Amino acid sequence: MRKCLGVLIVAGAIVVCADAEETTDVFGFQKFFKTKEGSYSWDSRHWANGNARSLANWAGDAQDPTQWTDDRSSDGGGFYVDGQGTMQMLGSGPRFHINGQQSWATNKQQFQNVEYTGYFKRDALGGENYGGMVVGVRSGALGHGSSGGNNCDAHTYYARFRNDGKWDFEKEWKHPGSYYRSGTGVGHQDPLWGSAVLPVGKWIGMKYVVYNKDASTVRLELYIDSTTNATPPGKWELVGVAEDAGLDWSGASGGAASIDGCSYSDAKAAILQAGDAIVMRSDNDHPYYKYVSVREIDPTAPLDGETDVGGSSSSNQGLSSSSGESAPAAIRRTYHPSLENVPIRHFDLLGRRVPAKK
Repeated sequence: MRKCLGVLIVAGAIVVCADAEETTDVFGFQKFFKTKEGSYSWDSRHWANGNARSLANWAGDAQDPTQWTDDRSSDGGGFYVDGQGTMQMLGSGPRFHINGQQSWATNKQQFQNVEYTGYFKRDALGGENYGGMVVGVRSGALGHGSSGGNNCDAHTYYARFRNDGKWDFEKEWKHPGSYYRSGTGVGHQDPLWGSAVLPVGKWIGMKYVVYNKDASTVRLELYIDSTTNATPPGKWELVGVAEDAGLDWSGASGGAASIDGCSYSDAKAAILQAGDAIVMRSDNDHPYYKYVSVREIDPTAPLDGETDVGGSSSSNQGLSSSSGESAPAAIRRTYHPSLENVPIRHFDLLGRRVPAKK
C-alpha cells in the first residue's frame, strides 16, 4: 500500500499525489519508517526460488542476490532452505548472519538505524531457555567467539522472544559478557505469554527497530504479531521500549560497569556506531523463519498509515507485557493514507491547475 494512490477525484478536482514510499515491505507487511535514501536492503525472497538447498560450514548462499548470507554456526549444523520461502535452523548452535561486509559481495553496507521484520515458528519443545526467536543488530561479523575474530567486535543489541516464555533486550559489549533488561527494568525478563512457554507450531512475527535517538542515546522498539499466522500486513502490538546512553545499561557480564581489554574506552562509542551484521540465532533447537526483511531506515521519517499498534499486549491471546510504554504517536495514528501529510497538486476536470487551499 502506498501513501498516495495516484490520481483521485475529490470535491470536483483531480488530486495528483506526489510519489511516496510503499508503506509495506516486499512481502506485504507494514513498515514503520522510511528506507534510508541510497541504502541497500536484504530480504528472504530467494528462499522461495524453487531450489531446496542446505547452507553449512561457514558458507554463504550462492542464490542470495546480495551475497550477504553468512553461516556462523558454532557446530557446522547450518541451515536448510526449502525453496518455498522457509529456512530452518539446524545443529546445536545455529548463527545466521546477514553480513553487509561479506568480502565477495558487490555492494557493501553497515547497519546502524535498522528495521527488522520476520516470522518465526518453534519446531518443538526443548532448547535453551535463552533460545527462541533471537535477533541482534549492530553486531560485528567476527565477534561472538568466531575463529580469527575479535570478541570486542561482538557489540550487539538483541531482542529475544525466549523459549521459556519471557522477553527481553540483551546488550552485549564483549563476547561472552552481556546483560539484559525488560519492561520492568534492567536485570528483569518479563513474561510474554502469561505463565506459558513460547508456543510450538505457531508463526510469530517480530518487528525490531533500533536507531540513534540523538547524539548519545540508542532507542530500541520491539513489536509482535502473534495473531495473524504471518498474514500481511500483520497486526503489530508493542512489547516494549528501551533507551540506552552508554553506562545506563551495562553490556558486561552480570551488569559490570567496565569492559576490559577492548579499545573503546568511551561507553557510547560501541553502542552508537553501525555494525557489519544482523544476527539470527538459537541454541539446541531447530526453528523456522520466513518473510524476513532488513532495511536501513531514516528514523526521522516515520511512515504513517492504518495500524493496530497499541501500548500494551495484554489482550493478545494470553500475551502480556509490563513495559508500560506506548508506541510512537506517528505509528498509532489511523487515517486513510492517501489524503494526509502527502504533497499534492490540484487540477480541475479540464486539467487546469487549481491553487491549493490555504
